[in-house]
Amino acid sequence: MQKGADEAIAELAAQGIKVSYDWDAPPQADVVMHTQRLEDAIAKGPDVLIVSCLDAAADKPLIEEAQNRGIPVISFDTPCPDTSAEAFVGRYYYEEDGSDVANALAEAIDFQGEVAILAGSPGAANHQQRVAGFKKAMEQYPDIEIVAEEFDNDDIERAVNLTASMLQAHPELAGIFGANASAPVGAGRAIVEAGKQDDVVLIGMDDMPDMVSFVKDGTAHAMSVQNVPQIGYWSILYAVARSQDRPIPAIHDTGSLLVTQDMVDTYKD
Repeated sequence: MQKGADEAIAELAAQGIKVSYDWDAPPQADVVMHTQRLEDAIAKGPDVLIVSCLDAAADKPLIEEAQNRGIPVISFDTPCPDTSAEAFVGRYYYEEDGSDVANALAEAIDFQGEVAILAGSPGAANHQQRVAGFKKAMEQYPDIEIVAEEFDNDDIERAVNLTASMLQAHPELAGIFGANASAPVGAGRAIVEAGKQDDVVLIGMDDMPDMVSFVKDGTAHAMSVQNVPQIGYWSILYAVARSQDRPIPAIHDTGSLLVTQDMVDTYKD
């Protein structure tokens, strides 16, 4: 995402428009830490605030506070539903991602067996929309049963431990879906530790380096990848446009792609 943002800044610089930004990413999905970082960002008085909502209910009053101070707010990466954020840049139709992943997993396990879900963070709208799309798609496969669902809180070590417990509790488990970037990485590590690479089909979101390696070596069947550089790129361009009182779209869906082993070396080309 920073790569895309820096590309936009370089393009703007060539036009004589100088842009600087503070990039603040908490090390883990913690609502208290997130809101503290958001408060700090508002206190700096930026021309525009760009926020990825971890918990929309917690972020809503802070978004309103920023706007009351005259700071426009754009959301990116994770939508901020039921807030007054002016625009969103990122993958918007997350249920479609969940549906695509579910159909791919169902086919990989021959449309039968037990599956489990690592559902991300309870307050993250994109995680829960992916899960909703996954469950809805799985309803069309009567021989597939969802036997476990746990919140991993976008924490790799928690995902490792939850997956290990799922594998023990459900020895016939055929597939696992990770609804965020950390979940499939943790699940993959637990699957390898248990020697279950040939028994459990893993599928999940995003292309963290470990997940790319898991798709390459077959530990994971596929990963649903957002066009992340474009999120950073358009967030900067729209922020500049908004600071100049020019109109910006309410939603810019940057899309996603389901990447399998045969695509993993070329999907970024």
